[in-house]
Amino acid sequence: MQRNFDAVLFDLDGTLADTMEDNFLAWKKSFKNYGTNITREDYFPLEGMNLLNIAKTISNKYNANAKPEELVKLKNKYYLENHNFRFYSGAEELVDTLKKNKLLALVSASPKEKLEKTVPNNFLKNFNVVISGDDVQHGKPAPEPYLKAMNALSLKPKQCIVIENAPFGIQSAKAAGIYCIALATTLSKQELKLADEIVSDFKNLKKILIL
Repeated sequence: MQRNFDAVLFDLDGTLADTMEDNFLAWKKSFKNYGTNITREDYFPLEGMNLLNIAKTISNKYNANAKPEELVKLKNKYYLENHNFRFYSGAEELVDTLKKNKLLALVSASPKEKLEKTVPNNFLKNFNVVISGDDVQHGKPAPEPYLKAMNALSLKPKQCIVIENAPFGIQSAKAAGIYCIALATTLSKQELKLADEIVSDFKNLKKILIL
């Protein structure tokens, strides 16, 4: 069990922020414009994936008569119009404690515009590096997002820990060679089994990260 680390790399949606329901409702409304009714089970396991690939994956499942690019535009529009950004209990406190002696990165599939418009600026300032979906060519589950964050921090995999909540994020972290702790905030522990450790909430995560 890893304990010596210099940086913590956090996913955002479903990990630090309780935003998955609002994201799902934005996707649902987008697909409904094209006569397709999607379920939470269609979206939640795909969290962390590039937005265009999410649109393509769900479209293929339902043979939706819609361009993925248009679905993504609609989804971002609906989310910005209807969302209630909130952190999970203990998330802000943990980040505030860690930043005192660790480097921090935020690694999200969300577009930069969405991050800047929905995440409190004072919170974003806690991170030494912020990687958005716009910053990478190959999003999660590819390793590029976490490799880019790690390189920006000038660190090696063994010096980092990733905190994730979804299978594609975990795969991305592991493909980058980084130790990954999963939070069972949105999916079952069985669905997160590829992680090195699984915890149920920030109280238990804090016990691991704060020595």
